[in-house]
Parts: sequence; structure tokens; C-alpha cells
Amino acid sequence: MSSTKYISISSQKGGVGKTTINILTASAFHFLAKQKVAVIDCDYPQHSLQGLRDKELELLQASPEKLAEFRALGMQAYPIEACSVKDALGVAKQMDGEFDLVFIDTPGTINVPGIIELWKQLDYIFMPMESDRLSVEATLPYAQVLEKFAKDQPGSRLKQYYAFWNKHIKSEKQDFYELTETYFAEQGIPFLKSRLEHSVNYKKDAMRSTMSPLAKEFQRLGISALIKELGSIIYATDGATEAVAPTTANEAL
Repeated sequence: MSSTKYISISSQKGGVGKTTINILTASAFHFLAKQKVAVIDCDYPQHSLQGLRDKELELLQASPEKLAEFRALGMQAYPIEACSVKDALGVAKQMDGEFDLVFIDTPGTINVPGIIELWKQLDYIFMPMESDRLSVEATLPYAQVLEKFAKDQPGSRLKQYYAFWNKHIKSEKQDFYELTETYFAEQGIPFLKSRLEHSVNYKKDAMRSTMSPLAKEFQRLGISALIKELGSIIYATDGATEAVAPTTANEAL
């Protein structure tokens, strides 16, 4: 049986940061935890992840200094494959056994042919939310569809899905966060403990690099806790040996 894990930071609500978090997590596990990572960008037609990679490659070619910095890392960048949702399964199968982790960036809608079959071949789905009613109301039916059509269905490998807070604002009242988590628990939808803080830094190119590890100036905002928690979930059933991956990531962060 292949040890490759298939992960998606996914939502049907646009603007909640799923693509940025896919980059942060893929880069952390690849560059810091030394896992062999690949990314499938099937968020058609924008293919934002592939677009970011192309932009970074152009900057490297135009800057000998940046190219030297990248080579000094001593690591290759993880591959990013752009495709449609219906082709994503075929791409994923080609990666099976070749990588430790494959992150899949999916469209921000469930009304895409092939999306349910793709969900069924993922191990875990993590759903970012903002502290507003529209974001919550979009996540609830998304989780319900995952439960009804993907998790525990014949031929499905989906073990669990989790909601978590992105753009968390510590200074505001926490009532909405707490009430939402309580309601989700009543609906049987698990919540991550980690919360990514709101920050303008997420708009910076250095924060969303697909070709370099996250700079220490950005290694806060809840990212360290998120990576540790994701690792503990992803590797939970693999025993102590493989569980070293989240520990390594956390120490690096």
C-alpha cells in the first residue's frame, strides 16, 4: 500500500485563503520537514498556484542574486501540476508512491464534474473559514456534502475533514468563534485548535513563495501551530517512525 498522503486545503467560499494556505503548508512540509511534496493545481481556470510558480521562475531568471539564493538552499522546489478536476485523479495516481505528501488545490465550488470522485481519493480535507456568517454558512453545507457523498463511501479513502479559522482577529470578541465551534461540534464537524491570525503579510510575495521556505520574520501568526497540528493528524496512524515529520516541521518553525 502506498504511503503517499493526499491533502487539500479546500472551501467553496472564495477569498478565505485556501490557495495561500496550500502554499504555506506545502512549503513548510517540503522545505522545513524535508518531506517529498508535490502540488496539483486543479483550481481551473485561474490556476493561481501554477501562476505563482511561473512568476517566481521569471524572477529567478531575471535576478542572478535570487537564483544564487535558491541554489544555496540545496533543495529542488516541489513540482506543481496544473490540470482540470476531471484529470486530477490521473495526475494523482502517477504521483502515488513517488511523494510523501500531495497537496491538491481545488475550485471554490462543489458544482464541478469529477469533484466528488476526487474528494474520495483524498486522505484529509481542511476547510478554512473567516469569522463572518457567510463563511460559516458556506462551510456547513460543504462539510455535509463531504459527509454524505465522500467520507465512508465505497472506494473512499477520505478519513476526515476539519474546519479551522483563518484571518483570526485576537482583539475582537471571541463569542462568534466559540459559538460557531460549539455548533459545528453538535453537527459532528471537527475543528482544528490552531487559528491563523489576520495579517497584511499574507499579501507579500515572500509569504507565498513556492520555491523557498518561509522566512523567520513570518514564522508566527499561528503557522507553527497549524503545521504541527496538521502533521499530528496526517501521520497519526503511521506509528512513531513516520510521525517524526510533524515534529521536525515544528522544530524548524
